[in-house]
Amino acid sequence: MKTNNIVAIGLVGFILTVACSGVNSQSTDAEALPSTQSTPYPSDLLVRVRGVAMAIPGELATAVNFAKVAESHRTYAGIIEGGADELFVSARTAFQIVYPKGSIMLDSGMDEEVHRYYGFGRDEPYWQEANDRVQQALKNAQLIIITHEHGDHVAGVIRSDIRDQLASKTILTQQQVDTLISAPQLPQIQLTEQQASDYIVVDYEQIMPIAPGTVLIKSPGHTQGHQMLYLQLANGEELLFIGDIGWSLDNITQLMLRPEATMARIKENPVALTHQMIWIKQIMDEDGIIVVPSHDDRLLTRYVEDGKLGKF
Repeated sequence: MKTNNIVAIGLVGFILTVACSGVNSQSTDAEALPSTQSTPYPSDLLVRVRGVAMAIPGELATAVNFAKVAESHRTYAGIIEGGADELFVSARTAFQIVYPKGSIMLDSGMDEEVHRYYGFGRDEPYWQEANDRVQQALKNAQLIIITHEHGDHVAGVIRSDIRDQLASKTILTQQQVDTLISAPQLPQIQLTEQQASDYIVVDYEQIMPIAPGTVLIKSPGHTQGHQMLYLQLANGEELLFIGDIGWSLDNITQLMLRPEATMARIKENPVALTHQMIWIKQIMDEDGIIVVPSHDDRLLTRYVEDGKLGKF
């Protein structure tokens, strides 16, 4: 695994210790949460995350860019309980965390065949050139993180023409791998056990640092392998990438889950998601954390206009 000055040598050793081994990493003294997260996050979790973020020495990230490879068109009624029938554009995204000497990718885009799965028979926008840019960014990155094991987030490192190159620097959690092997969201993203061994497979209890200022936070509920990513930038801003805990920031600000029928279709854990949303709203309101859902097109557009995010 090539680190090119982003991931500290100590982390490389840590990853090699737990990769493909099923060993629980002890990267923090935070209390472990059960896989269904039936209890709230500890009240001091953000303090612990901030402390662990400094565990890996090195220069902090300077910027975050994102690419939108496709759109899915929904209504707010399908996004949030009690939502209106107005259009909600679900952006299908991948994020690039830029360091002075390289980058980390968060999620990996998807090809058009996987995109069609999410259209439910509708013809919805897909931009091959944008996904090509994501593939190039994945190739250039020193590390790739996947928020969760759904096709629009993970397909880019499974169905890529350069899968072997990408797999060797892609971190998957044991829960993500278990799902991709035994119960993938769609057949096109299924992994064999042999293929899974090509990836960096880790298991950690609650939080795990992966680079200077960058920490993974376990958050099962939307899927068993779902995780958030906390990022501290060199300018002092703090971002929390929440994946699909809420498809819209409104899910967080209003503490409203997806409609019951949607949660049943996805097989979500509403108790776990509620605990997560309460914690996210708290640190957003009280600590000024910039919350970044993966799919809120309107919010992501505003973040670009405000200079919080760039595009690639």
